[in-house]
Amino acid sequence: MNTTEWAVAQHHQAELNALTAQLAAHEAKKEHDPSAACDDCALDRDQVPEPETNLTHRPTPRHRPASRRRSRGR
Repeated sequence: MNTTEWAVAQHHQAELNALTAQLAAHEAKKEHDPSAACDDCALDRDQVPEPETNLTHRPTPRHRPASRRRSRGR
């Protein structure tokens, strides 16, 4: 591993450590203050974009399997 690869790996490790600490703090907050956790969930839900309503592509219908009698070869 050269110096550049080592520096990149260290940077990624630092990012991972920061995210892990942030997640642990969030989990601890939810554990000690359930009402704050509900507020966080509502905030997260409000940040989800609305689905597009003018979709031109329709989902394909699911395949319906043959009846049991037909699938056994009778």
